[in-house]
Amino acid sequence: MSLLKYAALSAVVLMMICEVGTVEATQMDPSKTTYGERNPRTPNELAVFAFLVGKWQGAGKTRLPDGKVAEFSVSWIGRYVLDGTAIADEAHAAYPDGRPALGITFRQYDPSRKTWIVEFMNVSDSFLRKQVNSASGSVTVNGRNVTVSSESPGMSIREHYLVADRDNFVYRLDVSTDGGRSWSEGQIEMTFRRSE
Repeated sequence: MSLLKYAALSAVVLMMICEVGTVEATQMDPSKTTYGERNPRTPNELAVFAFLVGKWQGAGKTRLPDGKVAEFSVSWIGRYVLDGTAIADEAHAAYPDGRPALGITFRQYDPSRKTWIVEFMNVSDSFLRKQVNSASGSVTVNGRNVTVSSESPGMSIREHYLVADRDNFVYRLDVSTDGGRSWSEGQIEMTFRRSE
């Protein structure tokens, strides 16, 4: 065997050993988890959104400004973050023009102020939207269903999480541009089934 072939074979074997070592290190690294773990000292209120933890696959539809409806596939992944005191859930889909869309919502209950903190980070379009805090917005619970209400200049938004059971939920977003006198219900609607 020529020196060049021997060197190439040695490089391939070395790469395989390093790859196996990396996989084993990741599996044995206690600092890495798939969905995080809820901190036992976390306020009980966080349980309202615990159904989001895990991986979900779904189908969505959105009403476009011209009245047409665009349909899309969507993945939703929820995790405990910040030492298990908050939930971060990310949605992966495509905009109607085909561009990738990624948004992450951070949810935490602040017991000292007795208020929710809910913020949405639109990674694709680079902005953070403060939805609920001590000065604005709300989280309401009706049985298994949760509604997040928020305000933006000239727009009121209601996000409904309609939880059928442990493995199925529907997300529906309603919009009002007249201070809540009338609503465009189901502006966005996504139906999810747990995949992990």
